[in-house]
Amino acid sequence: MTQSPVQRLFDGPLDIVGDVHGEISALEQLLENMGYAPNGEHPAGRRLVFLGDLVDRGEDSPAVVKRVSDLVRNGLAQCVLGNHELNLLLDSRKEGNGWFYAQTDDHDHSRGHFRDAPRADASERDAILKWFSTLPLALEREDLRVVHACWHPPAINDLRDDARPVRDLCENWSERVEASAEHDGLYAARKEELQQWKKALHDPEALVPMLPAIAAIDARTQSMNPVKVLTSGLERQTSQPFFSNGRWRMTEREAWWNEYSDEPAVVFGHYWRWPGDEREATARSRGPNLFDGTSTWQWLGPLGNAMCVDYCAGLRWRERKSGVQQHVGLLAAVRWPERDVITSG
Repeated sequence: MTQSPVQRLFDGPLDIVGDVHGEISALEQLLENMGYAPNGEHPAGRRLVFLGDLVDRGEDSPAVVKRVSDLVRNGLAQCVLGNHELNLLLDSRKEGNGWFYAQTDDHDHSRGHFRDAPRADASERDAILKWFSTLPLALEREDLRVVHACWHPPAINDLRDDARPVRDLCENWSERVEASAEHDGLYAARKEELQQWKKALHDPEALVPMLPAIAAIDARTQSMNPVKVLTSGLERQTSQPFFSNGRWRMTEREAWWNEYSDEPAVVFGHYWRWPGDEREATARSRGPNLFDGTSTWQWLGPLGNAMCVDYCAGLRWRERKSGVQQHVGLLAAVRWPERDVITSG
């Protein structure tokens, strides 16, 4: 039975775990550090909440899904959907999610640097998609809210009473956004921009100007679709293009928490908050450093009640590849109501 995409959060004390990204060893270490028994029970009656992005890039995504889904089924955890789970529901191949697919070739970017990661078999793939389709997009109670990327009241309101499967929701909203862009002539304008700049858009040495139609379509695609807003945040046109992940970008992510002034606290992940030297460029999210001017473990927003708990566990694959012995990227959890941050170490 399909349920609302915005559901009730557990009562009582919680440990809210950031983006795991397949790092099963870090997850087990974090649970041990927080005092959880191997079966997921806590002597103080605490329960777990996972912020999504359980999968991709890390050492064993199928193992993480099994561990977390077992905890959820046993009533010991809740989990919201992240953009990486949404990609699989939409059958969208991205770098790092080749572990899910039955076959990939040497040119498949979904495997990329992650060819040694364990694959899911056919029965696991079916079960994984079925379970992902049951996950809410947001959780809430009177004092606390949980979402993968962005708590945006208009998007929450658009989705709260719509019980369609999340894949249908996302695709329906995408069609509506595309219709608005077509109506406003943006696709015709983008075609003209691509005629001149298509090749340069993938060249980091090119001098690419702001291309307003591409910028407008990219911003609308992200920020007018409430499913994408909750799972991967708001975006806006950047002041000037920048090169990231293989192409020139015309939009940048918004630090929405700087405007968050609601009384309930909100905990989220997604934004690659770097626990090391702030000059370390490998941890940067797309565009400007959204955490500039804040300390590593600081609560955010005008009321100090917004917390990003993604501390770059998803970069451990890169650290392993470089041969480091001590990871800088950490898996972390925030304890509620204590507001403390615990890490995998």
